[in-house]
Amino acid sequence: MKNYVMLTEARSEEAKKIRRLTPTECERLQGFPDNFTKYGIDEKGEQIEISDTQRYKTLGNAVTVNVIKEIMKQLL
Repeated sequence: MKNYVMLTEARSEEAKKIRRLTPTECERLQGFPDNFTKYGIDEKGEQIEISDTQRYKTLGNAVTVNVIKEIMKQLL
């Protein structure tokens, strides 16, 4: 019975953890296509892969595409 209690407590602790969204999930929530922020251009004009941290930052500063579309529909 003691093992059962320990296993139940471990599972309940796992259920309390918060999962971080992936950059792709954040892009989808913002209305962008998958991997929209994955690549960028450096000073030399070469394509580089953007870090997840910078992708989160970029997406956090973005305006949600779907919201802008709906606002424009109401204005036009």
